Amino acid sequence: MRALRTILLPRGEHARLSAAARKRWRDARAFRADVQATLVKQHVSFMEWLLLETVRELCDETGDAVSQNLVADRAGLTRQGTSYWMRVMSETALVDRGPSATGQAWRVILTDLGERTLRACNERLEQAGLTG
Repeated sequence: MRALRTILLPRGEHARLSAAARKRWRDARAFRADVQATLVKQHVSFMEWLLLETVRELCDETGDAVSQNLVADRAGLTRQGTSYWMRVMSETALVDRGPSATGQAWRVILTDLGERTLRACNERLEQAGLTG
């Protein structure tokens, strides 16, 4: 895990209105890098973990497979990017992906392997202090 860096924010007349927002961006990028470094031994990318976690969360809420578009929206990703990663995760048996009843959308659910992988990832992240 990367050592924390202290970043001084300008104060007074030199403070920019966007300083706090840019700090949140840096913090989010640092979180992503820390998660990626923690999960490297699991052979799971940040994006795979983010999407597995999001699918699990939505499935818990609905009790069923969920729309891939809903996953994209909840994860804060584009539909195209989410579609790419869902195809990858389907090919590696982490998710089961199929057309909706109307055929106008994709629905996804975690496989047993996806559930086990997510559980192992979350245990590592918890041990690293990244889930709190």
